[in-house]
Amino acid sequence: MQTVRPFVSFDAAADPEQVRAGEVARLRTAATFLWLAMTPGFAFVRQRSNFILGWPGAGSLGSWMMLPDLTSPQTQTVLPMNDALYGAAHLELDLQGPFVVRLPPDTHGRYYSVSVMDAHFTNVAHLGPRWSGREEVEVFLVPPGWAGEVSPGMRVVEAPTPSVCLLNRVLVTAADGDLDRVRDWRSGFTLTPLDPAPAAADDHDLAHEGLATLTDPWRFLEIGYDHLRRNVLPEPARWAVQLVPESEVLAARGQEWSRRAVQDGIRDAQTMVDASLTTWPRENGWMLPQPWMGLPNPHVLETAALELFQVGFNDMTEATYFFGDLDEDGKRLDGTEGASYALTFSPGELPPVHAEGFWSVTMYGADNLLVANPAGRYSTRPAHPGFHVDPDGAVTIVLSASAPDGEDGPNWLPAPDGPFRLGLRLYYPTDAVLAGSWVPPAPGRVR
Repeated sequence: MQTVRPFVSFDAAADPEQVRAGEVARLRTAATFLWLAMTPGFAFVRQRSNFILGWPGAGSLGSWMMLPDLTSPQTQTVLPMNDALYGAAHLELDLQGPFVVRLPPDTHGRYYSVSVMDAHFTNVAHLGPRWSGREEVEVFLVPPGWAGEVSPGMRVVEAPTPSVCLLNRVLVTAADGDLDRVRDWRSGFTLTPLDPAPAAADDHDLAHEGLATLTDPWRFLEIGYDHLRRNVLPEPARWAVQLVPESEVLAARGQEWSRRAVQDGIRDAQTMVDASLTTWPRENGWMLPQPWMGLPNPHVLETAALELFQVGFNDMTEATYFFGDLDEDGKRLDGTEGASYALTFSPGELPPVHAEGFWSVTMYGADNLLVANPAGRYSTRPAHPGFHVDPDGAVTIVLSASAPDGEDGPNWLPAPDGPFRLGLRLYYPTDAVLAGSWVPPAPGRVR
């Protein structure tokens, strides 16, 4: 039985066995928080690797990759939105130099967003109607500490890391031909290097195969440290990589006791992530967003959990996400055997967003992917033709595997014949959402 001693006591003459136990505990704890701090950057490296390997040849870095179609059940990115076309670009500003980001004028009055994110998926800036207007947008994106000259009047965005990712989302309406209009409009998005003939970015060391299935802790740490050498963590999170020197961590594989300490620490981190997501603060069955999400913060555990749950969170002023898998009785949402639920927004309680924004509800299966269904409907929002709003302003969305009473309009969101999760997205949410005073209602089981 272990002796319990007063917290004010200490032993300055510990025996070798106690010393070794202390060294194991220190290394194990350091490995835990190191893995958590590295996880967002590892997610960035994984996405950049997929970007480079999926688009081989010159020009992948520094070019837009525009997905031509909306997401579908075949999309393997977990928890995708289904209302907008996605696009992405990866830039290496220390290797390629600054870039001018240009967006054409928006003549359709739609929601769109270009989020500039650092090498740990921390939001740096947003381009879109509320932030940069609907006229042509021209932004100068520069690496950390850049001191060159800038054209008068040009907006400058200094990235905190040389590796950056630009994610764009452009809303597609249900109007005939709008998908083609969006594709055409996005073709005007350009990335122009300041140097017309910049040094080619050598992507040999920037792309790694097999990261989605990587289980080797030492390879994870090597990639993580290599990423950090060029891309420092946001200042509030740096404490986690300062707990123990890199040389000591990587040398730990040389001895059985230290190797096991690091491996146990990483397993501890993974267990902590699972527990964090499972016990995430909820209200009405919805996981509650936190004001620090997508911004520099010291919460390495929660940030790692979020990046594993859904890569590349916007900060709340751009988009606020609610994910829910519980009904009003606290039971799992489950469409088995014809179970049906109703998500009802009372009069005056619709998701509050600014005029330039929108809200939508998306259905996911137990695998966090979109749910295949005969209606081909994976999300719904009031702008869909035929969407019904009650005379008093209330809205009800039915969640079930089969269409309710034979009606298959947009107030029905097809569910799987099994457990499911909902995603409620609010783009350009109002202050009520940002302050936490508005929370979605819980779905109720239809008896």
